[in-house]
Amino acid sequence: MKFTDEDGFSEDTSYNIDVEFWSVTYINAPTFLEGIKIIEISKNDLPENINRELCKYNQKVFEIHEGDNKYYIIAGGLLVGINRWEKEDRIFNYDLDLEHDEVIAKS
Repeated sequence: MKFTDEDGFSEDTSYNIDVEFWSVTYINAPTFLEGIKIIEISKNDLPENINRELCKYNQKVFEIHEGDNKYYIIAGGLLVGINRWEKEDRIFNYDLDLEHDEVIAKS
């Protein structure tokens, strides 16, 4: 994301895409992913080494594809949103109620 005072700023390309999970009971994913696809799958489609008991209480299972790699997150839900926040500290401001300019997907 480029800011309004930076060379190359464009409204068409200067935004963040947030992928937010809540009520997470399991996560197996690296800290950096590129070119991903996320699908919701049945708990029966989880690999055998992941405990299906983590899916209690209506948890959803998300399979993340990055190339030939697959990663899994078990969570209450998922939101994918676009935002153009420029100066707000979205990571360390714990009182912040996140809002998005556009919600792309929600599960």
